[in-house]
Amino acid sequence: MAELVWGINPVLELLRSRPEKIEEIWIAAQGLRGRRARVLEMARKLEVPVRVVRRFTPPKVPREAQTQGVVAYIREFSYLDLESLLERLGSEKDPVVLLLDELTDPQNVGSLLRSAEALGAQGVVLLRHRACGVTPTVIKASAGAVFHLAVARVTNLRQAISRLQEEGFRILGLAAEAPRALFEADLSGPVGLVVGSEGQGLRRGVRQACDELLAIPLAGRVESLNAAVAGAIALYEVFRQRRVRALSHRKPSP
Repeated sequence: MAELVWGINPVLELLRSRPEKIEEIWIAAQGLRGRRARVLEMARKLEVPVRVVRRFTPPKVPREAQTQGVVAYIREFSYLDLESLLERLGSEKDPVVLLLDELTDPQNVGSLLRSAEALGAQGVVLLRHRACGVTPTVIKASAGAVFHLAVARVTNLRQAISRLQEEGFRILGLAAEAPRALFEADLSGPVGLVVGSEGQGLRRGVRQACDELLAIPLAGRVESLNAAVAGAIALYEVFRQRRVRALSHRKPSP
């Protein structure tokens, strides 16, 4: 069954990363210029079926969708299993994996996928049940970044954590009440970052499975951060520490 991707950025990223997944692209003929014209150009170059229409009424698109005059119909999003994800990560040096514990808000999930890709994470682990998967809204919120990530879906997050630990990953969970701050931790080596749900945070069993819980210190009056914001901060701290370390090891030019 075909799934939908709408918006200029998500469809461009889809064309750049997985054009073979596209069944057809609809493009509005009116005002066909700029980046929308770029979609048409790339699609034709890649020999992706494309339909340019004056009356832009692509089927199955929600009325409230902000399509920007571009909709792609793709084959159903294909998840990896955990072993396939680990196999892909085997060639990476000190990989970073983002694990989401029962996140249900597609905007938050999409935002986290966008941050993960932008900040160098290679993989994402989602839950199969009681959680949001990769939907059209998630794809849109990720600006198409999801197509550049290896995404696995599992039924049991604790078992997935245990398997990652067997492969040498340190699993670090974000928890507001944790005694140690994120910025105090050494985030080198293979790392898995676990972000909890919007309302409940990390479940008790997931907390217990983590190697360590880390907090993001706050200076204002609010007691917590949105899940997507907290995850982005943690991902950036991993990126920052590794960039600083890489720059410090770089030999100065003669």
